[in-house]
Amino acid sequence: AADRRQLLRAQAEVGRFSSPVLGGPGFGLVVDDDVLPRDPLQALVDGDAAPGVDLMLGWTRDEYRLWLVPGGLVERVDRLGAVALAGARARCHCGNEVIRGYRAARPDAGTAEIVGQLVTDHLLRIPMHRVADARPGSSYVYEFAWPSSLPGLGACHALELGFVFDSGDGPDARRLAGEGAPQELADAMHGAWVRFVESGDPGWEAWDAAHPVRVFGDGAPHTAYGPLDPEYDLWKADVTGPRGTRPRRLVRR
Repeated sequence: AADRRQLLRAQAEVGRFSSPVLGGPGFGLVVDDDVLPRDPLQALVDGDAAPGVDLMLGWTRDEYRLWLVPGGLVERVDRLGAVALAGARARCHCGNEVIRGYRAARPDAGTAEIVGQLVTDHLLRIPMHRVADARPGSSYVYEFAWPSSLPGLGACHALELGFVFDSGDGPDARRLAGEGAPQELADAMHGAWVRFVESGDPGWEAWDAAHPVRVFGDGAPHTAYGPLDPEYDLWKADVTGPRGTRPRRLVRR
């Protein structure tokens, strides 16, 4: 049996070469008919998992930048152009119409932004959209849009955590946000999360046919209706391949 130190070393080594944007994550779920008997996403969509539990779920506006900016990969992906787009299309199992739709919606975007937003939607936003649409319980959806003061990071993955937990003065939060993160944004987000824990109501509308999304960090907190709908319609119209990345299944020998 491996001891704890060996496992931690192996985890660090695998994580060092993984990227959910370019390639794939280093770790993933495995359906084993025991601890994880079925695909969690499908169980949520079918209403079989946590049907009576209210959910809060959301994303940041620039999730992908956490993996592309620190290593200088934005410029490299931009240079690859059509090659990078072809790789993203294969990764996301989508057709050319989806790529063209993202290009049309972002005419000034470079290839890295198109690839990053496409993969983010495939892995995160579209599955969340499906869960909120299908499940019987109430869902409250948010978007975090405040850009980090560190160059190029934008509203990257995990940046919102320092605001949610009101821990912006901690080293982990400053590592992503930089200095001068707005306390009023932390007050608004932390307050909403506390209200949700205490009462089940964070202070904005539950998900319904209008697709309300609470936006934090782009001016005062406000509700946008259907901000992801144009992209979602592209994916719904595309019949090229399956949606999302399914857990692997354990093969017993």
